[in-house]
Amino acid sequence: MNDLLNKKYNLELEVLTPLHVGAGQEKDWMKGADYIEDGNKIYILNHKKIAKEISANELSNFLVEKNDEGLKNKISRSLEEVSYKVFEKTASTDNDIKTFIKNGLTNKPIVPGSSIKGAIRSILLNYFIDNPNNIDRRDKRFEEKVFGSPNNGDEFMRFIKIADAQFDKTELVNTKIFNLYKDDNNFNGGWKKSGKQTNANFDATGFNTIYEVIKPSETGELSIALSDKAFDNFYKTSKPEKKNEILHSEPSKKLFAIINEHTKKYINKQIAFFEKYANNETDKIIDSLNAVLSQIQKNNTSCVLKMSAGSGFHSITGDWQFDDFSIDQVIDKTNRKGDVIGHISKFKGDISAKSRKIAIDGDAFYLMGFVKLTILSEELKAQRESEREAKIEAERKIKAEELAKEKAEQERIKAEQRAKEEAIRRDEEERIANEKAEQEEKERLQKEREDKLKQAQEANAAKKEELKSTGLLTLANIDEFTKGKNIIKDYKKLKKSIDLSQFEYIKDFIKRSINKDNKKWKSVKRDNWKDVKSWVGQETAQQWYNELSNK
Repeated sequence: MNDLLNKKYNLELEVLTPLHVGAGQEKDWMKGADYIEDGNKIYILNHKKIAKEISANELSNFLVEKNDEGLKNKISRSLEEVSYKVFEKTASTDNDIKTFIKNGLTNKPIVPGSSIKGAIRSILLNYFIDNPNNIDRRDKRFEEKVFGSPNNGDEFMRFIKIADAQFDKTELVNTKIFNLYKDDNNFNGGWKKSGKQTNANFDATGFNTIYEVIKPSETGELSIALSDKAFDNFYKTSKPEKKNEILHSEPSKKLFAIINEHTKKYINKQIAFFEKYANNETDKIIDSLNAVLSQIQKNNTSCVLKMSAGSGFHSITGDWQFDDFSIDQVIDKTNRKGDVIGHISKFKGDISAKSRKIAIDGDAFYLMGFVKLTILSEELKAQRESEREAKIEAERKIKAEELAKEKAEQERIKAEQRAKEEAIRRDEEERIANEKAEQEEKERLQKEREDKLKQAQEANAAKKEELKSTGLLTLANIDEFTKGKNIIKDYKKLKKSIDLSQFEYIKDFIKRSINKDNKKWKSVKRDNWKDVKSWVGQETAQQWYNELSNK
């Protein structure tokens, strides 16, 4: 009966940037209670297995006190043997690890259809609003006026049904908050630190949160059903044309096209945001956004969607009221007593967002939650199933080999330890002699280090004397920017500031550096010109840029 009422399409969901769908705060993993760190691993503990060798009372004390070191010392077996799962550690944090929602029967990670549907609903809100200027955002029922009411049975999203997508595995990823801060009345891009501090210096730890995620390139399958006949029966006399067209077309003909158009605009506005508030890491964020943008196909056989954790204010609101994501004002948010309880960011009087959650995976910096939905033919579906089975088998073999290697390594270490202890017992005098030799070697190395330090200090003093006498004349014939930059940095540190008499040497050095490699000299707002501004001031740097960049 359902097949008669719905047009069903099989889809593949491919993760493009780290994706997190939360299982709920009560299921997050607490450090020292639910997980412990050891080396470069994070172990999710199985309390039932631990309780077999530690009394319930003793285990309870360890967990309440979050005494992970004490617990590690108490467990006689390997940590892997008493853990549900072992992850590679991406970073340390004092916060709970945010867990991914799982299937209650298989314990496999799932992307709920309701989450996908919610993201699509936000986009359709933008699409259905004909004239944003006529919308009163203070009206709490304005979305109901756009979509219809569940109470009346005419809520549009009830005619779109999306199944859950199941995946095989999750991993951990570290996240930081990219935030704007004010400096000399200008907003700059930076990274949120502990407390209320934000500055330009990136640090992987400190005010960071680790998420359990599905990593990019992982795929899962789901389906979408469009209830066109139910829609026709409900709207017998009048059909809202935009809604009618979505339900009576294949996803690639209309729905995917709407999603792709929205996502392109959204990504371009995000790129403009990070270009405007650039810092040392924003190029990496922009690169990842451009990579996502390249996944959007002109024929709309697939669509790119932003969803779930990290979506942020602009995605959740449907983004319909914003031409860009700039910030020009931050005001205090107060309670009735007048106490400041937060801040509100605005652009041209409208509420906007000045922060972004960024996932860091190695050298890659991502906005979280971009996925691609692709219509699956039966042939492609069978191919994906075969690939998935082959991948699972390959991963099983690799895991078995790793466990065998780890076990062999543990046995080797134990054997070496026994041999070492036996040798110590057999020859105490040799041990004492070795210790004496080691002490003498330490003293020799210490003297060698002291001599090298003295030589370095003398060389540094000579370098300072040369800078005092010759100034930046030492830049002559240098065309490597990094080398010249260090000389200027030393001179500025020595003199506190750079005299105008030295500008000619700097300018000649920049000419040579540009001639050698002009890749990082293209924009006066970025790259090497940022250093030049700090040496000679913005006005002089601009003049040199106009002269030397052949513009």
